[in-house]
Amino acid sequence: MNRYFFGVVLAVICALIFGVQFGLLYSQAVLLFGLVAAISAPFVIHKIPGKNQSLVLLFLLAIFASYPFKKLFQIDGFFGEFLVSLGYIVLLYIIGFGWRRSWT
Repeated sequence: MNRYFFGVVLAVICALIFGVQFGLLYSQAVLLFGLVAAISAPFVIHKIPGKNQSLVLLFLLAIFASYPFKKLFQIDGFFGEFLVSLGYIVLLYIIGFGWRRSWT
């Protein structure tokens, strides 16, 4: 684990604390969490050396960013939550230029 890993984790924790302290609505939290995830995606994909660590953190970022979206639109059930999280994973992969990394 390197400093980028800890930086992304710190950004996520700060966003959570900020959201709780200021009592953000789900619509506001969607924007905040989405921005944190979108800014962090290139660092997660390109600056974390281990491909497994990078993938796990990318999946966790997608789950983190999609949580308020699921709550805002009341998406329940495994299938609906899976599709929203998958959409966020694809979006973060595109934002982070994931196809330029060698995943082998």
